[in-house]
Amino acid sequence: MTPPSQPPNRIPLGLLMVARGKLTHVEVRAALEAQRRARYGTIGDWIEKLGFATEQDVTAALALQWGCPVAASFDPASVISPGDIPLPILEAFCMLPVNYAAATNTLYLAFGARVDHAALYAIEKILDCRTQPCVAPPKRIARRLEAMRQIPRPSDVEFATRDMTEMARITSSYTSRLSPDEVRLSRVGRFIWLRLKTGVRATNLLFCLQPNATRPHPRLPFTSATESAYSQDARL
Repeated sequence: MTPPSQPPNRIPLGLLMVARGKLTHVEVRAALEAQRRARYGTIGDWIEKLGFATEQDVTAALALQWGCPVAASFDPASVISPGDIPLPILEAFCMLPVNYAAATNTLYLAFGARVDHAALYAIEKILDCRTQPCVAPPKRIARRLEAMRQIPRPSDVEFATRDMTEMARITSSYTSRLSPDEVRLSRVGRFIWLRLKTGVRATNLLFCLQPNATRPHPRLPFTSATESAYSQDARL
């Protein structure tokens, strides 16, 4: 069974906000131009930075774009889930677990930007649960991730290696030492995530296949054709 690809033909965020009366075409052009010049940030970031819309407006449009609800209120620290997701993965996808429904074995994950269905699929395979996406204000997610960085996570062990022989050696060493009852493996973005479970305890081995670099943003010039001009922010 192959993981799902990213859903095609999402309405670009800027165009969606214009259609909802939250922005003008001129404001979207200005936000795209600011993003192009700065070479960082999403279109939603720049819409907010320039004062064209509030974070709540951008989050609501993002939820509409991805067809999922807004997690208006949540306390990720209180979520009791099938297992912890390593912090580097949460940071890479600007994502947080916000609720777990034991009755349906469903883990709800909030995204601060684009919803990554391939990551959701990988998490399902590793944690043996269902996943459902929602969106939340990115600043709230960023603050929570920053707080999580201050808390030791001894179950997460990250290795910066792309050498398959070295990965096999490390995995063999941990497997021999921990004698796990269950081993699960999945590719999540730039990581290979190996989860070794012994009883109720689990150790997460992460092999980083790519450097932690900011994903480059398209630098397309704005044209008079609105659809082509807005196409770049559909992927952000």
